[in-house]
Amino acid sequence: MGIRRAGRIIALQSLYQIDIAEKPMDEIDYFIETYSTQNLGQEEKFLDKSKEFARELIKSVTSNLAALDEIIPKYLKNWKYDRILSIDRNILRIGAAELFYRDDIPYKVTINEAIELAKRFGDEKSGSFINGVLDNMVKNEKVNFEILSTKLSNNTPHQSAE
Repeated sequence: MGIRRAGRIIALQSLYQIDIAEKPMDEIDYFIETYSTQNLGQEEKFLDKSKEFARELIKSVTSNLAALDEIIPKYLKNWKYDRILSIDRNILRIGAAELFYRDDIPYKVTINEAIELAKRFGDEKSGSFINGVLDNMVKNEKVNFEILSTKLSNNTPHQSAE
């Protein structure tokens, strides 16, 4: 498993704990610090980089939570934000944070990785739901986020595996 995919899994599990159990950041830090490669099927030598990426994603989400939680519901058709699965909500938060605040991740990679998380941790409809929401965000939010606009204008294939 790649470094960033593993980091996304750690970030998702951490954000889920914050969302559902209202765990404080010191407990989340401990969770990340003690995270085992057995949970990921990843080589030990890459685990520290995955944890670092997870912490970056968590910070992107938590630092921009109010903005993310204002934008995401605009793209939910016939769903109330507080009624969607917590897993889906947190995958959308990670995806939106990557789209809007991370210039190092191509938007297609973000969407594909979010779909993979949804297939692994959500229900049978989560993958297509996440795909639709993030795709609509990409189409409609590019005018509001310079990073996303730049990603779309570059639209160059990404060289390294995520």
